Amino acid sequence: MKLFLRFCLLVIVFSSTSCVDNIDFDQADDIEITPAVNVALMSFDITQNDIAIPGMEIVNPLSQTSEFTALDNDTARENLERVILNFEINNQFNRNFRLEFIFLDEADNMTDDAIVLNVDANNANFTLEEEIIVANNASFLRTRKIQIRLTLLPSADGSIVDVNVPSSLIFKSAGTFYFRTN
Repeated sequence: MKLFLRFCLLVIVFSSTSCVDNIDFDQADDIEITPAVNVALMSFDITQNDIAIPGMEIVNPLSQTSEFTALDNDTARENLERVILNFEINNQFNRNFRLEFIFLDEADNMTDDAIVLNVDANNANFTLEEEIIVANNASFLRTRKIQIRLTLLPSADGSIVDVNVPSSLIFKSAGTFYFRTN
């Protein structure tokens, strides 16, 4: 019984004295969360059969437009601070390419300058990183589409792509979207 009374006395002493000072419940208002979201954007694989037929190359740029839904809500538009875009290209052709990465609004107006990637022949490890700061370009928040234009550049010696020689150009793009909320 004495042990039980001592235990009760200790519990009363420890519970009546506190080592906690005044608690600042307003600290929660100062918390700032900065999530980063990785998003795959566009990718494709072009072969020699996509840019040439026997004896002739396609001279007009190849174009692809895709819907871009990352900014389709007010929360994303209000809190997006910056985007880091990453591009990877494996060019197996013995020809140079120019690739334009374009952000468009609903009416197909550009919302940012086109990102131009000049890819040298036989470059299997082309990479590029681009940063978009939203504060410097608020029109980017109107982006609803992404368009890619791929242009096969003329050869220095007048040769054309041989459809019988397997080659490809593999393109991948992704973005890391940085938000700030509090």
